Amino acid sequence: MIRKERKWGILITIGSVSAVMGYLVFNRNARKKVILRVQEGKQFVTDASTFVKENQEEISDLIKGTTEKVNGLVQVAGKDVEEIAKHSSHLKGTATDMIDTAKVAAKDLQQYRLDQQESPEPSASLPQEHENSNKRQV
Repeated sequence: MIRKERKWGILITIGSVSAVMGYLVFNRNARKKVILRVQEGKQFVTDASTFVKENQEEISDLIKGTTEKVNGLVQVAGKDVEEIAKHSSHLKGTATDMIDTAKVAAKDLQQYRLDQQESPEPSASLPQEHENSNKRQV
């Protein structure tokens, strides 16, 4: 099955090439156009080749300069990434410390509330002391 498809593909390709060649052989205008386009292509390649040969040093210097600039930027970016990693690590440590401090404060507050519930006397004395201090100020 695959061999038959491949055989047909080859036959179609050969037929197409033969038709194009026949068209070019018998059609003088088509031959002239093809020759003209090939000559234009040849001239373009020649001009491009001449330009590159004449400016080879300048092109090479531009490429080297660009490469050096890119390498410099990559090094700077690498240093910046290292700084970001360092600061984010410090930030993580600081945030962890803050969380630990908040947990300790929450435990202390919870213990304070439990202590207040067990002995309501100190809270009752606080307003009286506050009233006494107000009377002294007046």
